[in-house]
Amino acid sequence: MADAKPPVSIHELIQLAHIGIPGDQVTWSRVTMTSDRWIAIRHSNRDDKESMVTVLNPKDGVISYAGQTSADSIQMNPTQPVIALKAGPRFEVFNFDSKVMISKTKIHEPVVFWTWLNSDIIAMVTDTLIYHWDPWQADNPPERVFSRHPRLAFSEIISYKADPSLKWLAVTGLTPEEKRISGMTQLYSVSDDITQCIGAHAVSFSTYHYDDNPSASTVMCVASRETYDHGKVHVIELGPYKQGNFAPRNNYDLIQFLDDVDRYDFPISLHVSCKYGLLFVITKYGYLYLCDMETAACLCCTRVSLNVIFTSTLNTDSQGIVGVTRGGQIVTVDIKKDGFIKYVRDTAKKTNQANRLEKAISIQIDNDGDKHVPQDNSTSSHRQREPSAHSLRDITSVVIAVSVTKYISCI
Repeated sequence: MADAKPPVSIHELIQLAHIGIPGDQVTWSRVTMTSDRWIAIRHSNRDDKESMVTVLNPKDGVISYAGQTSADSIQMNPTQPVIALKAGPRFEVFNFDSKVMISKTKIHEPVVFWTWLNSDIIAMVTDTLIYHWDPWQADNPPERVFSRHPRLAFSEIISYKADPSLKWLAVTGLTPEEKRISGMTQLYSVSDDITQCIGAHAVSFSTYHYDDNPSASTVMCVASRETYDHGKVHVIELGPYKQGNFAPRNNYDLIQFLDDVDRYDFPISLHVSCKYGLLFVITKYGYLYLCDMETAACLCCTRVSLNVIFTSTLNTDSQGIVGVTRGGQIVTVDIKKDGFIKYVRDTAKKTNQANRLEKAISIQIDNDGDKHVPQDNSTSSHRQREPSAHSLRDITSVVIAVSVTKYISCI
């Protein structure tokens, strides 16, 4: 198995040094990517200490915007030519095509992390609270959503995610400990006004259509490193329950950390390809774990970069990922479709997953659409009693019952 050729392709798209970005400024706080449409970079010129903003397409390197700024942080809207800038307590949002300011606001607490949650909402995390701001509504101040849990008090906040309906929210922090980096995620249900803390380094939400369900489900994907040499990947179907679907499922699999030299490695990002039913898990030291969304089974692992991939996102064209490395490379990582199916079937010995992937990839090639067609391959073991609507408490009890992970009540 060790001799099998990795079923992924890795290509460098752009080297940021070639467009004048100094290597020491290719960092997590300066280079942001909220989607595969743009990368926003805050940097200074080699001969000038004036701060600059450069916005470019990560796939072809075309620069959409370049100009001076006094901002200390910048974020591109994931779908529109709109840029948000933070300067201390002030936030301003501009359309860089029309050069028109859309909105501005001021928050009276230090913001330790912020991001576009979707195309409409900017999220702000302070030491004690999480706020949402809708810049499209005139004179609309940031709205308090929930309080940070004390267990995140000494963590560096690295991520804040939401499901498409904004009913499930998750803020993640990292804390250095002896011989490891600990990850903690605070999960919040807006409908139930309930918080839970879980041990997790990376979290992602998605809307995924299981093959044996008539309706798509909201799923939460979680990755963590739990012991010296292994971690876990969870795929958890969240509520509310949809009539006709099977009972919400909670699947997990172990992932093995391969290199003793990288004993401090841990997951830093998760991306879901709903079209292929694949979960991409990226670790700090450049390893990629490809997992099956239906079962959470780890299908393969390979190293895709010798440098830290500190920001990444789904490549909506290829259903792979696009990422930026600490060395200034913008890289794309894609599965070799035929080779990947053969690898899963013959090397990983996961025939059911290979058959599902083959059908999903064939459908995608045929119509280039995003319709996830159900397959008639369900087994009687999947049939369960239809439950009532599930709250966060219900999911917690189910997860504990099957020993997927420990959800510790924080209320």
